[in-house]
Amino acid sequence: MPETTSIMSIRDLTVYFESNGEKNYILNGLSLDVRRGQTLALVGESGSGKTLAALAILGLLPTAATLVAGSIAFNGENLLDLTEDRLQEIRGDRIGMIFQESGMSLNPLMPIGKQIGETLIIHRGLARKSTHEQVIALMEMVGIPDPRRRYNNYPHQLSGGARQRVVIAMALACRPDLLLADEPTTSLDSTVQAQILDLMSRLIQDLRMSVLLISHDIGVVASLADRVAVMHAGLVIEEGNVHDILKSPLHPYTRALLDARPSLRKAVLGDQLAAFTSSIPANPSAMMGCPLADVCKQAVDICRLEPPPMVFVDQDHSVRCLLFGRPHD
Repeated sequence: MPETTSIMSIRDLTVYFESNGEKNYILNGLSLDVRRGQTLALVGESGSGKTLAALAILGLLPTAATLVAGSIAFNGENLLDLTEDRLQEIRGDRIGMIFQESGMSLNPLMPIGKQIGETLIIHRGLARKSTHEQVIALMEMVGIPDPRRRYNNYPHQLSGGARQRVVIAMALACRPDLLLADEPTTSLDSTVQAQILDLMSRLIQDLRMSVLLISHDIGVVASLADRVAVMHAGLVIEEGNVHDILKSPLHPYTRALLDARPSLRKAVLGDQLAAFTSSIPANPSAMMGCPLADVCKQAVDICRLEPPPMVFVDQDHSVRCLLFGRPHD
């Protein structure tokens, strides 16, 4: 990989779920880097492992998941080696998180002002009274109107867009080094989604945040990302700057994925993407060659014999395919 400064580096992350004695590998040696001050979008179909990767970063893997191997380096620490106490110190402080559903992130029985303030109390050791003005400032920052009056509102008294702004305020309360944003606009209508995207774009720039954006929506990716990593079968299969990936995708799966615009949750994905989707084996690493060899129209004999390495096709665009360039570490 070209020399860059990464705030987080994931290497060879491997996670499976076991069912009826069979291991289903969701992450199969995932490696990626989030560069300081940039937004990396992790894209792929539902079930490709995007959200599981974010949960692994936070140390919140489901109990049914088994972590086999890998490392997650963040500010000089391997998150996978830390105690739960140390992870709790990092979560919400140095790493902020916006989950998919705002309703699931908020306590319906607590006013929103107090919920935002909880992060400051837990991670900054502040008394509740001393957080009030900071919370008002956070509410103003994320565009919640009349924040002093809204401070004592409960989540059900807010619109979906306003609740999402509260969740963003909570995630940014401690000015984290890294923000994980998992489908941050997925449950919003198009008008509110555009408002939230404008807000996030401004905040990312103003706060100079590093962001891992998880999304199925190419429009969201185009609005917020500097770089894109495309996931399939638990691996990154193509990575590069957002312009190159969206305008000149190299991997046949990436091209099929982009043909499913604007959302990868469309009821009808199209024949090509459906073929790729149905090709995912339970354990891709057990195969001799590329797991996509049987459905890829560009496949040649070697594709069925050797696993594809990640190769650079230019200085900053890489693809996991035997038909391009030379592998890199």
